[in-house]
Amino acid sequence: MGKILWKGDEVVTAINGSGPSNWTASGVSIDTRSLKKSDIFFALSGPNYDGHQFISSAIKKGASAVVSNAPSIEFNDKIIIVNDVLSALIALGRASRERNKGKIIAITGSSGKTTVKEMLALSLRKFGKLHYSEASYNNKIGVSLSLARMPSDSDFSIYELGMNHPGEISFLSKLVKPNIALINNVGNAHIGFFDSKKGIENAKLEIIDGVTINGKILFHDQLSISESIKKTLKQKNIEIFYFGDKRDSNFSLKKYQYFLNLSLVDVLIKSLKISFNLNIPGKHMAMNSLAVIGICNELNVDLKIIIKELLKFEPIKGRGNISNYCVMGKGIKVIDESYNANPESIMASINLLSEINFLEFKNKIIILGDMFELGKLSKFFHSEMASVINKSNINSVFCAGSEMLNLWNSLSIDKKGYYSSNPRDIIKPLIKKIKKNDIILIKGSYKSGIKIVLNSLNEENLKRKII
Repeated sequence: MGKILWKGDEVVTAINGSGPSNWTASGVSIDTRSLKKSDIFFALSGPNYDGHQFISSAIKKGASAVVSNAPSIEFNDKIIIVNDVLSALIALGRASRERNKGKIIAITGSSGKTTVKEMLALSLRKFGKLHYSEASYNNKIGVSLSLARMPSDSDFSIYELGMNHPGEISFLSKLVKPNIALINNVGNAHIGFFDSKKGIENAKLEIIDGVTINGKILFHDQLSISESIKKTLKQKNIEIFYFGDKRDSNFSLKKYQYFLNLSLVDVLIKSLKISFNLNIPGKHMAMNSLAVIGICNELNVDLKIIIKELLKFEPIKGRGNISNYCVMGKGIKVIDESYNANPESIMASINLLSEINFLEFKNKIIILGDMFELGKLSKFFHSEMASVINKSNINSVFCAGSEMLNLWNSLSIDKKGYYSSNPRDIIKPLIKKIKKNDIILIKGSYKSGIKIVLNSLNEENLKRKII
């Protein structure tokens, strides 16, 4: 058994449960596939599953206790009964936050949340005990689970807060109660659930609701903060900081240049000029790193160490990692942005591919899948991408999906590679088109299925390695 995270009586009291309390746990789980011995298992129910069906499996794998909304004759000595399992998980997360005295950081934004969280975690690892949410655990279940797993003695804990409807960020922020909050950016992701981009901005600003008294908040300088919001922040004695392109921002990006496998970044941290390198391309990545430096500056940690750690950062799978491939005997580079997409992140990908200007690349190919949750503005945003690509130095566009037809119809003839409603159908034409030393960027919403194209290139690459 690992270090004790929870004592049974603490858990039973926190979740207002009924059952045994003479036990300890070293972890918290909602999935028996990843459950470890001495975890507490929360038997959550969802539209496609019921955790109560896995209680036996959890106990056989060594769960210390199971939180359930129904009794079990067979496992009575392990079951803690509650009225609602999700509410119990939220309550345990809330109790975990209350007992922690370290610095809590919360991050939201339309894009880049997970990247900033991972960058920040890497940067802070030498300054104390660190806890941060796994993967993209940014909804009610994920944030509550991450909180419940937080050691009571962590020095820094980082949480990612996501949303697609009003009110969600407010709830999560009040749960996390951050000492420092960040709004990384505001774009048009999920605009199908809102009346306007202003509605999205207001939803992101809900993060203010949970920031602690005497806390700090870092805004992207694209945001227009109303006087009423400033007044609210002043009443809680919350300091406001800005980062971005503007010269008068507290943390300002002064210069960005990308060379092969290296980005050079110049920033102004209040009155201090700092230059550093990143092993990742894209101005959006430089801006992410600026947000991280801004947070670290307000945590009063050594920025010289921070920028050394940032140099070690590698893009997360599906979020900008660059790999060498061999397809049909032709060596190429592939930029994997297949995790998700919205108008701003696709624009960033177009700009990234456009700025890579090295003689070794014969062709620049972009592969795009549908963007989702854009509502009545979907046609506009997909078509708008075409006008940007038409002015770029991208050579060829392959796209798939019913919404991407709007982009395809607006493309210049010389930019058109291939279109199909099904991403699987663009694979063969793509492979025929590929030449040695091409560079390919793959981008689309997860639901678009565009990752099928990447998987196919992986298969071709694997065949080459076997041969």
